[in-house]
Amino acid sequence: MIEAIKHLPAQVSKADEPLYKREYQSPGPYPVPDLVPYAGPRKPIKNIILMIGDGMGPAQVTGGLLANHGRLFMQQAQATGFSITQNEYGKITDSAASATAMATGHKTYNAAIGVDSLGHEFRSIMWDAREHGKSTGMVVACELTDATPACFAVTHPNRNDQEAIAAKYLSAPIDFMYAGGLRYFTQRQDHADLLPQWRQKGYQVVTKPSDIATITGPKAVALLAENGPPAVAERTAAYINQGVDKALEVLSKNDKGFFLMIEGSQIDDAGHFNNATQNVQEVLDFDQQVGKAFRFAAANGETLVIVTADHETGGYSIVGGSSTSGKIAANFATNKHSAVMVPVFAYGVGSELFTGMYENTEIYYRIKKALGWNTVENN
Repeated sequence: MIEAIKHLPAQVSKADEPLYKREYQSPGPYPVPDLVPYAGPRKPIKNIILMIGDGMGPAQVTGGLLANHGRLFMQQAQATGFSITQNEYGKITDSAASATAMATGHKTYNAAIGVDSLGHEFRSIMWDAREHGKSTGMVVACELTDATPACFAVTHPNRNDQEAIAAKYLSAPIDFMYAGGLRYFTQRQDHADLLPQWRQKGYQVVTKPSDIATITGPKAVALLAENGPPAVAERTAAYINQGVDKALEVLSKNDKGFFLMIEGSQIDDAGHFNNATQNVQEVLDFDQQVGKAFRFAAANGETLVIVTADHETGGYSIVGGSSTSGKIAANFATNKHSAVMVPVFAYGVGSELFTGMYENTEIYYRIKKALGWNTVENN
C-alpha cells in the first residue's frame, strides 16, 4: 500500500518549545454579525459550495471559537453532523483517501487520487456538475497538485507524483482554479511548460496576485506561488479572500449554477508542526470564508454550503482558554493525523440532509441527493 510522503518536523521537548507553539493570544476579534437566513419560497439548489478545512477537528474549531471571543461564522450553520474519516482499511486516513471519499463516494488507500487498490478509477462529482451544465471551481491554500484539490480533478495512483498530476489537469473538469504549485506546470523534469496549453483551451492564466482583477470569465487558472502559499501570518487573509471573491463573481454568471470547492489547506500544516498559533490563525482565516459562503447562500436561497474536514491533524486539544480574553493554550498528542471524527456544518437549502454521524463517503451521496442527481450509478 502506498503511503503519502509528509515532511514532519523534528520533535523538541516542551521546555525548549517556543510559547507561540503552545499558546495563542487574540489581537482582537473580527466581527461575526448574525446572518439573516433566506426566508423566501423554497427554490431548487443551483449552487454547491463545499468547504474543507484540512486537518480541522472539533478542537481546532473550539480553539478558533475561543480565540475570536466566542463567535464564529461556523456557529451559524443550520445543520451539524460528524464525518467518520477512516480509509478503506479502517485506518487513519490521509488527505488523498479522504478527499477521494468525498469527491467520488468511494473509500480507498492512503495516497490514492480517485482510484482504489484494484486500479478502478472513480470520477469526481465535478464531472457530474459539468454534465448538468454547471461551472466548476477550486480555491485552495496549497499547491493545485496537492491531494485534496487533485481528487476533485483527476485520477492517479500516487499523490506524490505531482508533475504527472499537473499534466492531467489539462483534461480536468474544472473551470476556475486558484492555488499555488506553479513549478509543477513550468519547471518540470520534462522541460514542458503547460501554461500555453491551458491558454489554447481558452483559459485565462495568471501568476501574480495583482492580475487577479483581470480575470473575467469562469475559465481561468491562477497559480500564485511556486510551491504552496506561505502561512496565513505571512500571506495575510487577502490570498484566499481574493480567490473566493473572484470565484463567486465569475462562477455565478452561469444561469445553471456552479460547484465550488474551497480548502483551508494549512490548518493541516499547523497540526503537523504542532503550532497552536498558526492553527488558530488558519482556522480563523477559513471561518471568514465560511461567513462569505453563508452570506452568499442567505442572499439567494438556492445555494447549499457544506463545511467539513478531511481528517484531524495533531491530536489537538485545548487545555486552557477564555472567550473573554481570546487566549488559548493547546497540546498536541502527535505530529501526524488522528482518527478523530470531524465536524460537518451545513447552511442553506438542503442543509437538513447533513445531520447525524456518517462515513465521509456520505458527503458525496448527500450532495447528489440534495441536487436530485442519480446516485445509483457512479463511473
